[in-house]
Amino acid sequence: MDWSKIKTIFIVTFLILNIYLLNEFYKKYDSSQYDYVSETSFENKLKTEEIEYAELPKNVKKNALISATPKKFSKDELMELTNTILQGQSITIKNETTIESELKEPFPIKDEFNLEELAPLLKNHVFQGEQYRFWKVNEAEQTITYYQQIDGKQLYKNVSGELTFYLDKENRITGYRQTLLEDVEELSEEENIHQPIKAIETLYENGRLPFGSKITKVELGYYTLVHLTSSQVLTPVWRVVLDEEEDVFVDAFFEGNIIQLDNEDQKIVE
Repeated sequence: MDWSKIKTIFIVTFLILNIYLLNEFYKKYDSSQYDYVSETSFENKLKTEEIEYAELPKNVKKNALISATPKKFSKDELMELTNTILQGQSITIKNETTIESELKEPFPIKDEFNLEELAPLLKNHVFQGEQYRFWKVNEAEQTITYYQQIDGKQLYKNVSGELTFYLDKENRITGYRQTLLEDVEELSEEENIHQPIKAIETLYENGRLPFGSKITKVELGYYTLVHLTSSQVLTPVWRVVLDEEEDVFVDAFFEGNIIQLDNEDQKIVE
């Protein structure tokens, strides 16, 4: 056996490997430098346009598509609970997946709505009420809407994970309607998502951020990508709040498009 030749082969092999790894390192370094310069350039554009934005979420790099199914409720299941969920209300289950409640005594709330007021109601009278997070008050329709959270991320305008309280003319809650998603599973391995600054850039490039705009909140949640009869496929989406009143949604996966969300019709638009 010619050890000198073997030694030479090993040296050449390791040299080629080192050159390859060094080349890959420089590629990634150049790419990161480009991303940094690009991001810095865009931030300068925002400053020129006097567009302000709140602190963006950090360390949100990966997420996955998930599936979930609408929960089928049973009155027996509700009656087995140890809390007071059936006390003080009359419950009807419709189509197995919807709870409709009528409170025997209306629950008064103040004119200046405070989330803390509804905490006892959520805890004591709503099935798994801790899973829901406040969405909006609709004064015209006299409703207060909450949406379910999955892994700390809120569902957006999803009729299968929704909790709606109904108010009377005296600003008292008279009942509610509830749906819930369960059996949540990841459909894919976690993949890189578009960062929040890219969502803002998408809005800017599509003319959704006029001069002097204020972005008051950016958060990651889920919307329904595919709505089947028995289940849903949900994908991560950035919710961008403009001037504390307008919600705009940008897909965090795929092409990073602006999304038009409707409770009944959910589709990707440019």
